[in-house]
Amino acid sequence: MKKTNLFLGLLLFAALTFVFTACDSGSGKYPGFDQSETGLYYKFHNSNDGDKATVGDVMTLVMIYRTEDTTLYDSRISPTPMKLPLIAPDYIGDIYEALAMMTIGDSATFIISADSFFLKTARYPRLPDFVDSNSILYFDIKVEDILSEAENQKAQEEARKAQEAEAAVLKAEVGDKLQAYLKENNITVEPTASGLYYIDIKKGSGAKVVPDKTVIVHYRGTFLDGSEFDSSYGRGEPLEFPIGKGSVIPGWDEGIAMMNVGGKAKLIIPYYLAYGESGRGSIPPFSTLIFEVELIDMIN
Repeated sequence: MKKTNLFLGLLLFAALTFVFTACDSGSGKYPGFDQSETGLYYKFHNSNDGDKATVGDVMTLVMIYRTEDTTLYDSRISPTPMKLPLIAPDYIGDIYEALAMMTIGDSATFIISADSFFLKTARYPRLPDFVDSNSILYFDIKVEDILSEAENQKAQEEARKAQEAEAAVLKAEVGDKLQAYLKENNITVEPTASGLYYIDIKKGSGAKVVPDKTVIVHYRGTFLDGSEFDSSYGRGEPLEFPIGKGSVIPGWDEGIAMMNVGGKAKLIIPYYLAYGESGRGSIPPFSTLIFEVELIDMIN
């Protein structure tokens, strides 16, 4: 199985600002820690009966790694659980040897050589200047689940099907909510071929928008319930972008291209002409968006 560079990015940013704990090379022992036959230092806080993880299993973990007094990474801040395939140890005393000692429900702390971790696990081309051969890292680990490769594939497939089913429900709800909004607001205009609803608020007397030109617009964006998610008026600065170049959502490229300078329009944009099934930032998946757009100028 191909080795992962899971630790590389986060550790780099965090470690640059901290000094690693130096190990006492004279004693070679750490109070409160036991030592495996290979020399790996460990301390179990909770130990359970059960099968240990084997190579190929996928482990769901809580993992923290740190110096003696400074946390460098904490998987609990991630919105998704940390999943790590167990591979054969790359060297004696590495993190994979540590994980192979654990079963579901176990929690333990392991001491890992920092220079070996950087060079062999994280695959750094050379040892960072701030790490020497005596530096160590503490890994605090709790195992929440262990799945075989086949079980993990099955779980992923079930999760995919569940997401598809949820998406189908959301799609149906989105259509119903849009029709309810149109009815409630007495909107009778027909949508364009793409599904965009364009409503003139004020006819512009200036030039009609030309593809590839740069437009300057003020806008206010709301959801169907009227709650605002963005406004150039609030920022006090209009937005400038080239029309028809894909630099904005498709509903904007289409709708603003129908305007004349000086005009103001309302765009009712279905999710597939906005941020789609995934959403973006504060905009949830499958969101129909309402924009009031004022075309201030067209340049270039």
